[in-house]
This record gives sequence, structure tokens and C-alpha cells, in this order.
Amino acid sequence: MAEQCNGGVTIERVENLSIVSLKIARKSLAGVADKLRLAAPVSATDSDPRSIWLGPDHWLLVSNSKTPDVIIGGCKHALTAIPHNAVDYSAGLAALRIVGPSAAQLLATGTGIDLRSGSFPVDSCCRTRLAQIAAVIVAEAPETYTLYVDRSYETYLTDWLAESASIHTSYQC
Repeated sequence: MAEQCNGGVTIERVENLSIVSLKIARKSLAGVADKLRLAAPVSATDSDPRSIWLGPDHWLLVSNSKTPDVIIGGCKHALTAIPHNAVDYSAGLAALRIVGPSAAQLLATGTGIDLRSGSFPVDSCCRTRLAQIAAVIVAEAPETYTLYVDRSYETYLTDWLAESASIHTSYQC
């Protein structure tokens, strides 16, 4: 599914991702980030699986080449004797990619996060509300963002983005 807007913004669903939520006991965090190449605060890594920071003890691990079981097994192996919880979220989260010169402007219509490249450079991420729903926004590349939302809101958010784009003439659908 991809919707092309006249202003050069494309909204597309990212298919076949393995998404694992990883939480680690706060008292056990020392040295763990290096073992799994976990992202630093408000950032994402470019490794496979990709690590997206959600909080001081919480990450999403995302891959298009590894299964959730492989990612969870890697966590279990690397975190032996460290209290953690790795859960397959692949069926629960949807990923939408917004691409184009007006992508940041489009997203800004639904969130208070400053998505300009100087404030939100490539590999930045944040949890926020977008169009009144919980979302994780990741800056993938210049003019490219991936949104992770509860799958039950995917259609609503896609429709909201398309409608918002049609309202604003600079990136009209």
C-alpha cells in the first residue's frame, strides 16, 4: 500500500518486519547496551536488528531479515542471568513510512515534536502522540520517517495523513 501525494510525499506500509519489544531491569543496565548494540537515548541504530530507544530501559528491535524468534534468542543469549523481557510485537505494531520533501511538515500537523533536520536528525527517534494516538517516529534519512503505531490504528493514521496532506496545499494529495 502506497499513496503518492502531489507535493511529493508518499505514505506506505512497511511489510514483513520483525518487531521485538525489549525491556531490561534498570538495576541491570550497566554494560548491557554494548552487548546488544542498543541505541542511546532518543536515537536508533542502523544495525540488524535495528535498535530504537523508547525509554531508559526499553527498546524496539526491528529487522526485515531476522525472525522474532531469532531476535528473542539473541537477547536471551546475550542477557543470560540479566532480568529482561523480550516479546514479539510484530503482529501488534504497524510501520508506516512517510517520504518526501514535505514529510516533516505533514507530520508536524499532528505532533508538537520539532522534526526539522537540525532538531531531529537522521537516526533520531521519539515516542509521542501523532493525530491523537501513541506513535514512535524514527528519522530514517533526510525527508524519510518511519512511524510505529498500534496496528489497530493503522487505517485511521493512514487516512488522517492523507486527509491532512490534502488540506495543506504545499503537499496536497
